[in-house]
Amino acid sequence: GYEGVREISKRMRYTLGWSTTAGAVDNFVYEDANETYIADEDIRRRMLDKNPDALRDMVQTFLEAASKGYWDTSEENLERLRDVYQECEDRIEGVDFTA
Repeated sequence: GYEGVREISKRMRYTLGWSTTAGAVDNFVYEDANETYIADEDIRRRMLDKNPDALRDMVQTFLEAASKGYWDTSEENLERLRDVYQECEDRIEGVDFTA
C-alpha cells in the first residue's frame, strides 16, 4: 500500500547514499531494482496508484544515480524513467489527458 511504496523509495535513497559515501553498490543493484519496480508495468502502475509521490522520489533517485555515474544503464531505461516521472507529476497535479 501507500506506506510500502514509501518504504521502497526510502531504500532506494539509502542505496544512493551508499553509492556516494562508500562506493559500495554494484551496478546490478540499480538494474535489478529498475527491472522490478519501473520496467514491470503492473508493479509500476500499482505503485503509482498507491503513492505517486514516493514513486516520483524513487524515479528521481534512479535518475540522480545515473547522472552521477553510480548507475550505468541504457538510454531506453533513462527515457522510461523520464516518462514515469512525468506520469507521476501528472497524477500528483491531477492532470488527465485521457478525458
